[in-house]
Amino acid sequence: MSPAMAFLWRDFRIAWSYRASFLFQAGSLVFSLVSLRFVADLFGQASPHGLAEYGGDYFSFVSLGMGLSLLAYPVTKSFAQGVRAAQVTGTFEAMLTTRTSPVAVVFYSGLYPILVACVELAAMWGIAAFALGAEFHIADLPLVLLVLALTLAILAGIGLCSAAFAIAFKQNEPLTNAFLAGSILLSGIMYPTSVLPGWLERIAFLLPLTHAVELTRALFIEGASTSSVGVHFAALAGFAVLLPVGFLVLQHSITWARRSGSLSQY
Repeated sequence: MSPAMAFLWRDFRIAWSYRASFLFQAGSLVFSLVSLRFVADLFGQASPHGLAEYGGDYFSFVSLGMGLSLLAYPVTKSFAQGVRAAQVTGTFEAMLTTRTSPVAVVFYSGLYPILVACVELAAMWGIAAFALGAEFHIADLPLVLLVLALTLAILAGIGLCSAAFAIAFKQNEPLTNAFLAGSILLSGIMYPTSVLPGWLERIAFLLPLTHAVELTRALFIEGASTSSVGVHFAALAGFAVLLPVGFLVLQHSITWARRSGSLSQY
């Protein structure tokens, strides 16, 4: 069994030992979607002006935004959480002495929550489209997968930097929470960024999730504006540099912790 599969199997067995959590997690996903469907029904046929460039259907609009936000927390937090769990249980230093590279150990420790989040994303969009009436029209599936891959790479880069902080300072850093909160507020997840004041809209452009959401809507919603697709794609590709940066920062934090003799501390 490969190291990646070993970590996935370990985390699956731990999660499966709490079977009720699977049901509650699936139930909360459905309840959230149904709630969004009811909110969308409030608009009826009177679509707000800001939704015109997104095809006019609020449920389709918000389902795509909420789906991507579903990825953000586990991808940015799972690596640091895996590190902290191993530190507290006293297994972190032992895992780093195996033949698997230390960077790979940290990376593999966050794979299971990310895989679960990807499955939930597919389930959410599938339920929204086939059971609740979201109007999705995927014209270019490879491009959709590329956008999702870039989004995962960016979020993983942020998560690896967070794990590096946990290794170096033995605590969780606060900046990821600020990033997640800012993205929920400014990235157009539940409402178009056009409703924001001008100065906030400019800040929103600096958040990678803004570009991921805009590209996804352009690719999923028939009639959505595609005039800025090139700009958003270039921005998302530029932010993807965060993944190699994350690996580099993680490697340096492990090297520093080894030299200072703090790997076994928590």
